[in-house]
Amino acid sequence: MCLKSFYRFWNKAESALGKSTLYMLTGLILLRIISLALYPLMDTTEGRYGEMARKMAEMNDWITPWFDVGVPFWGKPPLAFWMSALGIKVFGVNEFAVRVPQFLAASSIIFICYDWAKRSFINPFYVVAILSTSFLFTLLSGAVTTDMALCIGSTLSLRAFWLSLRGPEKDRIREKWLFFIGLSIMLYAKGPVGWVLVSIPIVLWAMLTGSIKESWKGLQWILGCTLAILIALPWYLLAEQHTPGFLHYFFVGEHWQRFTVSGWKGDLYGSAHARPRGSIWLYLILATVPWCLVGPIFAWIAKGKKSMEGKIENNNFKLYLLLTGLSPCIFFTMSSNTLWTYVLPGLPPLALLLALYLGEVKVKLAKIVLLWGVSISVISMVGVLTALTLGHKADVKSAKAVVDLYKAQHSPSPIIFLSDRPFSSMFYTGGKAINIDTVDEINKISKNNLAYIAVKKSQLSRLNNVPILLKTIGDAGSYRLYQIN
Repeated sequence: MCLKSFYRFWNKAESALGKSTLYMLTGLILLRIISLALYPLMDTTEGRYGEMARKMAEMNDWITPWFDVGVPFWGKPPLAFWMSALGIKVFGVNEFAVRVPQFLAASSIIFICYDWAKRSFINPFYVVAILSTSFLFTLLSGAVTTDMALCIGSTLSLRAFWLSLRGPEKDRIREKWLFFIGLSIMLYAKGPVGWVLVSIPIVLWAMLTGSIKESWKGLQWILGCTLAILIALPWYLLAEQHTPGFLHYFFVGEHWQRFTVSGWKGDLYGSAHARPRGSIWLYLILATVPWCLVGPIFAWIAKGKKSMEGKIENNNFKLYLLLTGLSPCIFFTMSSNTLWTYVLPGLPPLALLLALYLGEVKVKLAKIVLLWGVSISVISMVGVLTALTLGHKADVKSAKAVVDLYKAQHSPSPIIFLSDRPFSSMFYTGGKAINIDTVDEINKISKNNLAYIAVKKSQLSRLNNVPILLKTIGDAGSYRLYQIN
């Protein structure tokens, strides 16, 4: 029965996309799964979040993510860390374990969009092909970040809002509650910023289409939001009780000063990402490659159509998808503290929008465009993965290579990092890597037991004044490993 269902599904996909496009898309998905274990966790983001998940799994502390020993991480709620920590519990401490939950999260988002498209009379296979091959979405589907967790909640809420108003009548009650479940997920993923990203397009769409009354009456806003908060509230209260000071830092620092204070200095875990205001729009273009190159063209073609059944409703849906897709850019336009991953919640609705436009042109033309886009994405991803693995680009951004070289010495002595102890070194040593700040400390270490020291190649000149003999073990990644006698 399952094989028959799969066969029917495959035939529908082949009919919609074409055989070549479907095979390349399937190959890309399989390649992404395999690649999860092919290259090391890269610093700082992957190494940081991977190590925090490892600590969570090791300590069985599911309340507070720990930035370092004795240092709680107040920057993000725990959903993404829970996901990776569960991966570690199942698969052990390795790259695949912390990355595969992100891939599963991306798959969930694709399923949500597939279902949304079906219920909105959009070709769902178009949406799957476009979203799964958008550059940023493909990259983050195998990266240890908190963004995919947020995107699950935002996509679920945005989908549920539309279907609760304009979807099939029999599904509307369910969708009304799914909207608030999405809000609760966002509180566990990144906090109230997710609510803002969802509120912006809903409010703008309601105002621009004269649907304020319909939008207000369509959902149980007060009751639903209260329930969403109550679902998340226990963790927030436990987190504050566990490490007092969390609530003030998280809500005031992370959710106000980070976005309103240029070059915010209050970040306890690094530095704010200072960028020129408006950079988020450039990030959106990069994130949506290759589809950003054809989207405006098909929007212009569709605009030229003189007649279409249900044109007003169709245009309302297009406006909703456009606003939801651009919501992150609208919100972060005036912020100088941005990353390109911030545009991720906008990619699912933009994929639906382009799929909607493709559905309005001849099937043959749509298939040609999809073949072109998927081909570009496959070539790009193969290039990126080749650079990370065979080109050893990931090794340069990770401490795994030097830790492997250290482990090959089969010594019980510790590995020490000069000045910079990357998070990936903690992940790959089980939290046993040591940090020293100055070369003078090397002299003190030499008087004790045998040890190994990893120094970045760019900092080798700092060892010129070290009076003791350092035995070179070898180079690995961006480090040189020495033995201290």
